[in-house]
Amino acid sequence: MSTGRAVYLDTEFDPRNPTLSGLLSIGLTDNTNPAADYYAINTDADLDALADHTFIVEHVLPFLPVSVDRHPDGSPAGIHWAMNHPDFLAYAEPAAQIAEDLAAYFPGDEEPELWANWGKDDLGYLHRLFGNDWEAMPAGVPRLFFDLEVRRRQLGAPKPPVQLADEHHALADARFNRDFHTHLLRFEQQQCLGAEELAQHLYAATTDLAGRRTPRPARAARPAGTPRPAWTDLSVDQRSHHIDVAGALLQRVEVIRPQDGR
Repeated sequence: MSTGRAVYLDTEFDPRNPTLSGLLSIGLTDNTNPAADYYAINTDADLDALADHTFIVEHVLPFLPVSVDRHPDGSPAGIHWAMNHPDFLAYAEPAAQIAEDLAAYFPGDEEPELWANWGKDDLGYLHRLFGNDWEAMPAGVPRLFFDLEVRRRQLGAPKPPVQLADEHHALADARFNRDFHTHLLRFEQQQCLGAEELAQHLYAATTDLAGRRTPRPARAARPAGTPRPAWTDLSVDQRSHHIDVAGALLQRVEVIRPQDGR
């Protein structure tokens, strides 16, 4: 993966509505210091369609500047924008304005890495803001994304720490995605062999192979049947040579420790 800019995306949306009126909010952050955060609430969202979606009403709407009218039994009767709410005044925009903001958020011609968690729908709504037209989409807007959960399973990494607050707020979730990625990077680094450890593995492997071969007297470096010295019995110069060779190899390829820890 690149060591450049990485951006973390989350959206809140009505899964039954793949159009822009199904997008409720969008949040992005990145790995710069300080992080570049972006959050917007889509005023083109179809709020009326959400009343019968229990999960959205209970878990997503509490983070949006809306008022929910209710029937006597407590079920939602209607949903409308709370236009005097501080979040509405600060973050509410039509989809066309969100697209303009995002064009500025992804400047230049080079796409950053884009990460999301279970993110195919998130990427879909991002692209929908630009009409799903890659020709018209600004060059810096990522066309592809990396999925955090897919990467976690590829690595065999443990699940990240639980998100403690504000789950289903798009910006809070984007920030959690950044923490998730950091968790994966740390795990991946722990799995990578360093030059000295790799040198020991290579030396042990070649020692094992040498013990299985029938020695060729013309090429023997020591009397036939003499065991190769253990790694700890090598001189400092000998070990340094093996470590230098392993280090040169690591300049070309990344070597991951086996999952069983051997």
